[in-house]
Amino acid sequence: MNEYEPADYELGFLHLYLGLNYVRNNDLDGALVEMRRANQVQEAAKKRREQELSSAEQEMRSQGLSPNLGSVLAQYPDAGKTLQAVQNGYLLYLSALLYEADNDLNSAYVDYRRALAVAPNNRSVIDGTLRVASRLGMQQDLKLLKQQYGEPKRLTSAQGRVIVIEEQGIVQPKQAWRLSLPLSDSRGNTALYSLALPYYSSSVEQSRVPISLNGASLASMPVTDVDLMAKQALTEQMPALVLRQALRVVAKDQLRKETTQEEDVANLVFNIWNTLTEQPDTRSWLTLPATVNTATQVVNAGDQVLDIAGTHYTFHVPENGTALVWLSHQGNNVTIWHKQLGIR
Repeated sequence: MNEYEPADYELGFLHLYLGLNYVRNNDLDGALVEMRRANQVQEAAKKRREQELSSAEQEMRSQGLSPNLGSVLAQYPDAGKTLQAVQNGYLLYLSALLYEADNDLNSAYVDYRRALAVAPNNRSVIDGTLRVASRLGMQQDLKLLKQQYGEPKRLTSAQGRVIVIEEQGIVQPKQAWRLSLPLSDSRGNTALYSLALPYYSSSVEQSRVPISLNGASLASMPVTDVDLMAKQALTEQMPALVLRQALRVVAKDQLRKETTQEEDVANLVFNIWNTLTEQPDTRSWLTLPATVNTATQVVNAGDQVLDIAGTHYTFHVPENGTALVWLSHQGNNVTIWHKQLGIR
């Protein structure tokens, strides 16, 4: 069994969840360290993937082979080139929130703006961007933001704020996909080889579970589509995967030529063995959510009640305070907790 190397987005989620664990244990400094690590790890993984592709191409050339990648990638189920597919809005928004709670407003504003680029219609991201821009006195930015999104919401002395992060469903598993790949040797001879590659099928839209806060419906908005990120990550890996598997297939075919000596029975046995051993690597982090949504609501300070899928959760919001409520649900199974943030 080959060692599993997580995709870039999975590495980001690893540090995101470590950060959430620190938040839950009231360690804001530890959480911020994980937010910084998440960005660093994803950048390092991106560079490593580019190096792997270059190495695979060089190895193909050294074998005197020229893969027709276009014929594969033109047919491969692509995620599409969108910012939402490559940037984790969930990570950026959480990072901005935690920087704001730590009163590091400049860092918070940077990540709010990055999150806004990913999720320009998400009201929680918009409110956070306006809130921090106002506190920093970014008059030129504020003017443009107000023109597009309206005035920022300000708390009165008797009010507080509830920010909900909602993880919904589970990410799609990878499926097996097979294709014939034309390969040419140094003499110009072309042959077709069967490749087995992982892919993601079309996403099934998640049915929304109603959430209410103090008896009123709470409208959450998407900040991250994890299914889309998973598809994009695999699409980016595909050129290197194709080249590596092509080398394996050619090596097997060479072994077949050397051992079967064109005997029909031996060829049949070898082809069966080749089919059975050429299986795509469909491993992935299967407990990640399918989508992540957020909601922000200004409330009267005091006890609050959040209802979702038959679960009633009570928590307190102080005057001029902000409570972060984190919840995850798959069907009627709900996990929920909250923490007070130092955000006014």
